[in-house]
Amino acid sequence: MKKGDFIEIEFVGRVKATGEIFDLTSEELAKKEGLYRPGYKYGPALVVVGSDMTIPGVMKQLEAMEVGEVREFDVQPKDGFGLRSPKLIRVLPISKFTENKINPVPGEYYEIDGMRAKIQSVSGGRVRVDFNNPLAGKVLTYRVKILRKIEQRDDKIKKVLEYYGIENDGFKLKEGKLTIKAKNMPNKLTENIVKEILTKWINDIKNVLFEKSEKTKTNRDSSKQKFK
Repeated sequence: MKKGDFIEIEFVGRVKATGEIFDLTSEELAKKEGLYRPGYKYGPALVVVGSDMTIPGVMKQLEAMEVGEVREFDVQPKDGFGLRSPKLIRVLPISKFTENKINPVPGEYYEIDGMRAKIQSVSGGRVRVDFNNPLAGKVLTYRVKILRKIEQRDDKIKKVLEYYGIENDGFKLKEGKLTIKAKNMPNKLTENIVKEILTKWINDIKNVLFEKSEKTKTNRDSSKQKFK
């Protein structure tokens, strides 16, 4: 594969030391391993080769693979989720949690200041919190298969929108501007990610604009009229 290729992969990631699965694409395997989550969307993952859509250790392997190929390999922490840092372990006043109606429980994860963190201990009105990624410092084992390469421009756009959960009534590209008729407007973070992928990796696209689909509005309006 070369940089800029849009591909779909299936994979399973495990912690090498324990064999624990931390991520996977197969619904069947999730059920078999007792990891199935109702409502979670299983299936092939979209990756743009050369992007930051997966960790460096996996991306390096994808760049050396071909469609249909299967590889199993280890990823060291420096090419995975990084090394653990003592600087990311902080002690916070319990008032920071109670103000937000949170009862900090050791071993549980919470979102704090926009970051996911694990509570290590609670004592004397102080809470010891670990902001390190749960997989930081761990050697990982991946099994990856490249299912297919997406060739057509419109198919690439459709797959990006689908992957990020943006339902739409179509899109139009004119003079470098891609206008997407979104049924569900993405939040700002998702919007920025999608815009970056589309403008960086599809040459014809210079700008992306999301517009609320008029079809949704029309359907609501007609329903209101029907019940007047």
